[in-house]
Amino acid sequence: MTVGATERPSRAPSLGAFAVLAILTAAEIVVASSGVGDRPRVTALTGLLLAKAGILLVFSLRASWRRSAPRLALIALLLAVGFTIVLMLESVYRTGVR
Repeated sequence: MTVGATERPSRAPSLGAFAVLAILTAAEIVVASSGVGDRPRVTALTGLLLAKAGILLVFSLRASWRRSAPRLALIALLLAVGFTIVLMLESVYRTGVR
């Protein structure tokens, strides 16, 4: 290497994130076209949407646990996922009981 030459950053994390997003998009298409009921379909699509948002936050915005602002955003996203799952499961249970 010559002095002052810069190395190209690795594209592996970006390609990995793109591959995961493509897989999740394919899963969304499968879930959307499946014959399951409306409530389970909405629950699955919401979970996939939140997973994709988390992947974009981590890979595209270079979020990590070392910085405080991305850490708070990741914690907020995880809490949103948790609350969403609990509320959707409760609504599925309540509609199934009646």
